Amino acid sequence: MRVDEAIGELVGDLGRFGAFTDRVEGLVDAQVKAFRPASNDWIVVPWASGFHLFSDSSEGQRRGREVVFAFLGPAVASLETVPEDRLQAELPASWRATGLTRASYIRRTGQGPAAAERLLSRLEDLVASVVGRESVALQFKPSSADLLRDFRLALLGRDDATARLLIDRVALDGRVSAENLRYLRIEYLAAFGRWAEMRAMPHIGALLQARRPRVISETLIRMIWWAELAGPEYQSAKAAFATRGVMDAFGPLLRSVRLPSTPEGRAVCLLAADADRNTEWLQEVLDSAVDAEERHRLEGLAAAPEVEDGETVAGPDEPPASEAVDPVALAFRDGRHDDVIAHFVEQSSAELAELALQAVLDSGASTSAPTVLVLVRELVDRGHLALSRHGRRDFAELQQLVDDACPGWVEWASRLASDTRWADGGAVARNSADSWAPVASLEAGKVDELCDALLEASGGVNADQLRASIDVLCRETADSLAAGSTNDFCQAVLVLLSAQENFSEMVRLAYLDLFAAWLDVGPTASEYGDILNLTSEIWVRIASPNAINWCVSVLEVLADSPCPDDAKRTASAATIINSARQHVGRLSFRERIEVEGLAADLGLPALDVEPPSEERDVWASLDGKLIGVYSLLPRAAASLESRLRRLCQPREVRGNSDTVATQALRSLAERADELVVDTWHAAHQATGAIDAVRPKDRQVLPRQRGVSGFLRALEEVLER
Repeated sequence: MRVDEAIGELVGDLGRFGAFTDRVEGLVDAQVKAFRPASNDWIVVPWASGFHLFSDSSEGQRRGREVVFAFLGPAVASLETVPEDRLQAELPASWRATGLTRASYIRRTGQGPAAAERLLSRLEDLVASVVGRESVALQFKPSSADLLRDFRLALLGRDDATARLLIDRVALDGRVSAENLRYLRIEYLAAFGRWAEMRAMPHIGALLQARRPRVISETLIRMIWWAELAGPEYQSAKAAFATRGVMDAFGPLLRSVRLPSTPEGRAVCLLAADADRNTEWLQEVLDSAVDAEERHRLEGLAAAPEVEDGETVAGPDEPPASEAVDPVALAFRDGRHDDVIAHFVEQSSAELAELALQAVLDSGASTSAPTVLVLVRELVDRGHLALSRHGRRDFAELQQLVDDACPGWVEWASRLASDTRWADGGAVARNSADSWAPVASLEAGKVDELCDALLEASGGVNADQLRASIDVLCRETADSLAAGSTNDFCQAVLVLLSAQENFSEMVRLAYLDLFAAWLDVGPTASEYGDILNLTSEIWVRIASPNAINWCVSVLEVLADSPCPDDAKRTASAATIINSARQHVGRLSFRERIEVEGLAADLGLPALDVEPPSEERDVWASLDGKLIGVYSLLPRAAASLESRLRRLCQPREVRGNSDTVATQALRSLAERADELVVDTWHAAHQATGAIDAVRPKDRQVLPRQRGVSGFLRALEEVLER
């Protein structure tokens, strides 16, 4: 209810103020007109035995008390907090509906008409000053680095809607070139497996001809596998590779990368090596397989016949014998950059120098870069070579590549932590991290050095480059945790996330994911206490109704994860829950149910929650319905049902955790009125079976982990 509609019942008849009636009425009207709901605003109005300061939040009380005390002073009045039970019992229902249910009594110091006049005059001065001041809403505009960080964190969290919104904001910001914006769109499409859309992009052909980052080249090779070779219409990827002319369209790209870092990329390059009859390259691809299972698949792919529909596919065309073709120029044209570089290193001729520069830059062959740079510089210094304008540009770019080269995580972080500006630090991590030794494999001393450097860099001249690499660090942390490593690197990355100045929703979710993963692995009691303290400090900093979903997820993680220190967990949960309850007047029914339900799960007293009538109908649409839950989480369906039955009365909540396509899973997907598909904890075959009988737009897809994510996703569907 609006304040102007409820104020009359609260203040009652102003005639009791006698000669002051008009002045009090003006005082009230001025404040009611200027009051801004849901903004930590406050209002001073007469109620019961005198003037009271009302607000809808503890922050509003704090602000109001500071201003009132500053204007009145102890000689005029004092402030006393009104007990909550009195407010609940005596406030009119219409006023409680406004949410202004926190109050302080302004107790007049003196007695008699003179003291009343003095108090009213001071209140008039206060209202004239506060109401007469123009209210300016401060708009926080995130920097380009923040937008890019959040975009990539959205990709990491598979949040399609937010990623689309952020890439549009990056484009509107105007600080990213058209070329880099193209690369971001490719990153976006790859993150969500939209390979056909990527293949249909109008500038793919031009992109294949241009110099591009290695990560983009590898993404394009993955696109070849999924868009050209992995379709159900092909009996054999090898046959499709030949019949679709993949080498004609993408040969230079495949030869330039040679040994990709992804399974799909290695499969495509193996087929390219086989088509080129390049046994050395083929063997290198086989040897790069990450395990015996992948090697077996690659060997089977190489051994498959190049036949489809009974037609034998011809091998690669050979140039006519009568044509004189420069073998190095031919190798460069075909994308065999390693051959060009090797030929130049062997002969070191001025004629091949610029071609070698281009070959190193186009392939990203950082291991050969220093040698080529030295040889070209020697040719120039001896006067045997005069570089063209294009060659001078390539030479400078190669020099930059060599200067930026880092052999591993420790060297990269140490350089970020130095006092020297490194504008390409983020790009280096993005392009090179896959080739560095995993942090989980580093010895303890190196991990300590890495952590110290990262924390130092967060406050240095390269802080923006560290911020741009947060998603890479999060991915490496997740890999370390998956490998069972709980070294200090995990804690350092959590600290980096917590220290972000723009603590956006994407940063909060990234922190939450790593927080949950680390607790699942099992930190020591000391580490557990440190991280709970850090998490509680974050909540104190961001506590608001807008962040309550993050708060609920933190509580859920605490309730569901192994606990090495019960006392510490209980203390942290109590701190977080008591803070969340301060916003109860602005929380949804579902949010209040979750906070109190988790309080009970964590062994704390839970408060009763009365559903407001306007929100009860949202959840009532699930009454009598079959709710399906597909998740590999233990007790997922039971946990969801427990919370859901406090919101509505579904007929049944039925779970399924099959890892392959089964009749039971298909039946649930077909029959459920609402189907929650937990893609965070799922098997690919099973989700494919669901997609076959139920389109994505009829699935409830949580954007965050856990049962709280299920409920939030259901609520969003019901409110559409």
